[in-house]
Amino acid sequence: MYVEKTFTPQQLFEMVWERPVLIIAKEIGVSDVGLSKACRKAGITLPTRGHWAKPISKRPRRPKPPASTTPITFHVLNVEKAVRLKPENVIKDPRILIVPKELSDPHPLVNKWLGAARKAKELNSAVVLDKSKVLNSHISRNEVDRCALLYDSLIKASESLGYTWGIGSNGSFVRVDGEELLITIQERIKRFDIPPPPPRPTKPGQRWEPNFTAMRAARFGWEPTGVFSLIVDARSEVLIQKTWTDSKTGKLELKLGQILTGFVRIAASVKAQRLSDEASRRRWAEEERVRKEVIDQQRRLDKLRQNLMKNLESWERAQRLRAFIQATVEGSPPDEATQMALAMWVSWARQQVELLDPLKVDIPKVIDLSVELSSSGYGYWSSSKQDDDWWP
Repeated sequence: MYVEKTFTPQQLFEMVWERPVLIIAKEIGVSDVGLSKACRKAGITLPTRGHWAKPISKRPRRPKPPASTTPITFHVLNVEKAVRLKPENVIKDPRILIVPKELSDPHPLVNKWLGAARKAKELNSAVVLDKSKVLNSHISRNEVDRCALLYDSLIKASESLGYTWGIGSNGSFVRVDGEELLITIQERIKRFDIPPPPPRPTKPGQRWEPNFTAMRAARFGWEPTGVFSLIVDARSEVLIQKTWTDSKTGKLELKLGQILTGFVRIAASVKAQRLSDEASRRRWAEEERVRKEVIDQQRRLDKLRQNLMKNLESWERAQRLRAFIQATVEGSPPDEATQMALAMWVSWARQQVELLDPLKVDIPKVIDLSVELSSSGYGYWSSSKQDDDWWP
């Protein structure tokens, strides 16, 4: 489903200085942002904003080509293979799907939507409906019948091709090849300014008072246009048509065949995008695992070194204390009272030294290489102060 397209930095340099990046990215099958990042990574200087809008004589000269020779590879979707349509899902003649002039035997979803639309309130000239309960729409009350006819014809034709419709928490959807595509029919409603009312006439010498009526007057109005758009809300991988609108070429009633064929293309693109996302997540998870493993190795080494230095310091203190005890014994007076007190002190002091010396307390703990690491410490930026040791 994916193909690799490889270019040399010199080839990309010539391409981006011949035509806009947006056009080249579309031909390759990647986004303009992705292409720009790849060019910058390869050391390719891109034309500045507004470069192609200037006359040729006023455009700046080309910079030097990049010195890098490392090929640049893009993994792009093979559109022809990804959106290959099954014969039973291809509408050869869109004109065979004719929307009737009157609604008869409406689909249960359309019937439920009609009941809700006729009882719903209006906001800014649009009928307000709960998209989690009925088909998603944004239309004026005068266009309820037309919207019902469009939805009814589309749903019945879709189900004849094996697609299924339903209502979810995010709105109405059609399930094509296992992928759920959110569908909405939307009417273009224009907003216009309402001029403020003229000021009230005042008599000579009359005290001015604020006109609260003018302050509360509506500033905007809304005018339905009757222009419909059918919108598919889906995250696809390639630039693909997901909106159909009433236009000079025909109204939506004449484009149902195109829409049904478009459902298959969008579903294939969504599936490809999902697979690509899953591959990216797996790749990221593996990179994150390796990164954490490297961090753990360093943290484990740092911890072992800290333990080693701590044991060394404790052992050095114990050795110094032993030397001090011996010096005290040698420097004490030989009288009986002093020697009795000295014997008691030496016994106590040597017990304390034994507790301090790691070689006397717990040798297995000194030579243990197992380390317990906390779950934190994997951040990309760490402000924790590192303990000084003997190792760089």
